[in-house]
Amino acid sequence: MRTDSRGPSGMATRWRLKPFDSARIQALSRAARVSPLVAQLLINRGIDDPRRAGVFMQAKLSDLNDPESLPGVVDAAERVVRAIREDRPIVIYGDYDVDGVCGTSVLWACLRLAGAREVHYYIPHRVEEGYGVNGEALEKIARTYHRPLLITVDCGISAVAEAEKAAALGMELIVTDHHTIGHDLPAAAVLVHPRLPGSAYPCGDLCGAAVAFKLAWQICKSFGDGKKASPHLRDFLVRSLGLVAMATVADVVPLVDENRILVRHGLAGISSAPMVGLKALMAVAGCLDKAKLSTGNVGFGLAPRINAAGRLERAMRAVEMLTTEDADLAGVIAAELNELNAKRQEVERSIVHEAQEMVKAAGGSTGRGAIVVGKRGWHPGVIGIVASRLVEIYHRPTIVVGFGDTVCQGSARSVPGFNLYEAIAACSEGLLAFGGHAAAAGLKMKEDHFPAFAERFDGHCKGVLTPELLEKCLTIDAEVMLSSLTLSTVEDIERLEPHGVGNPRPLLLASQVRVMGEPRVVGGQKNHLQLRLLQGNYQLKAIGWGMAERARELTPNTACSIVFHPSINEWNGRREIQLELKDVSVDAAGPEAARRVAAAPLSA
Repeated sequence: MRTDSRGPSGMATRWRLKPFDSARIQALSRAARVSPLVAQLLINRGIDDPRRAGVFMQAKLSDLNDPESLPGVVDAAERVVRAIREDRPIVIYGDYDVDGVCGTSVLWACLRLAGAREVHYYIPHRVEEGYGVNGEALEKIARTYHRPLLITVDCGISAVAEAEKAAALGMELIVTDHHTIGHDLPAAAVLVHPRLPGSAYPCGDLCGAAVAFKLAWQICKSFGDGKKASPHLRDFLVRSLGLVAMATVADVVPLVDENRILVRHGLAGISSAPMVGLKALMAVAGCLDKAKLSTGNVGFGLAPRINAAGRLERAMRAVEMLTTEDADLAGVIAAELNELNAKRQEVERSIVHEAQEMVKAAGGSTGRGAIVVGKRGWHPGVIGIVASRLVEIYHRPTIVVGFGDTVCQGSARSVPGFNLYEAIAACSEGLLAFGGHAAAAGLKMKEDHFPAFAERFDGHCKGVLTPELLEKCLTIDAEVMLSSLTLSTVEDIERLEPHGVGNPRPLLLASQVRVMGEPRVVGGQKNHLQLRLLQGNYQLKAIGWGMAERARELTPNTACSIVFHPSINEWNGRREIQLELKDVSVDAAGPEAARRVAAAPLSA
């Protein structure tokens, strides 16, 4: 099924409805005691066993894996405890993104509570130092502290040369990381990683902060009875789940198994009793008065403000906010991060606009295999976000390059199903460096090499991308009747939270719907669309985020099919069903449009 909707690039979107098996749905619905709609959603997520469904829905904190099962954790904890008792300086070396900042904050606070008198953190500057452990930073740390224990967070698994340098400088190095393991491992004292060779750890997709949390947990056990942490350290671990949850969401790791448990309980903890720094951050992000936090609140509200520090300034300021007990200081830093985020958004919008003008001047995206744009002055801390935005607009593999005085830095993002890393590798002749994975990558080159690389990469993508990969697609969980979406049904659906990779937010379809009255354009920038929709005798309120341009075609009594997320809108103590529109297809043939979907509507 294809919609007639068009985005900024004029591209239509294909709708794909997942298979509907009535017998399986009814069997799981009865055995797991959930509604048929929730049973369908569970089956779509690979869960058709009642026991697994129960575990998934409950997501108990007691189901977290013991940290001792994580490779390297026991040895690392013993070395940290020994350093604390010997009163040696401990330096935590974290990455500058949300994952690294949150993981650094958790581990720093843990060591302080465990009695470490000299514990410090170091976050490299994104532009001046780049990602990961760097030699100059190691020299600076060695000059500042005598025989330090250095612990990396969210980086270090590829720091082979840097590990040798740390040893030469007299440092004891513990690497905690979750990134892809290369051909060679660094010769650190201990490596803590869920996917080390020979590892049987059940959840290989932990983010960096979760790995650091596991180390903190094992350290806390060492100051308890060896199996459980002492009460005050156990309370700290529970409170710190909020930071782990934020990092897990921001790092876009699969929200299944252990990650799902961490995020569910972490978000609940943030809502009920946030740490001082998180409370200040929630206040500037407008999240403080929410009854509960969603992964969307974190991904689009809290996380970008922390990332803004690493993108435009120094991320160590964010760590200071997340670890302080001074509410006034936290408020000051949160305000700074809020201003930085606003600046980041302004820079991002400017670059996206310039990039779109470049694409338009070059003939548009039609017939192109990729979008490759570059310009002097584009901020290297923002180009990754810009690349993601351009992928949303053009649905093409995209590389955005900021030209520098000596080296050009580029960030790349892919479309689903296309291996970006392999594509760049195939065009890597002349590049100074590149790295990444299937969905995202980074690269460096000289400015005079840019035109040749852009042409080669576009040509390669043209030859590899299939028509299906070049087409936007919405995968729909089920077709429903709007009358089935009662408050209790949507509350049942919300038990599937938190949503993310591996557990996407449910996407539903309703056909033969009509627009009631005039749609309203709302929002500070007048970019959202608010309307009421009628199916039969049942009507619901709907909101189309960023869909204001659709108001011209969605006139009163227009027949259409809609794809949407069901949600509960709470306002002034009132709770009502709201449909969050993802796409709309105007039905030129009216009821005939319903027959384009080869599945029967699912009632709750």
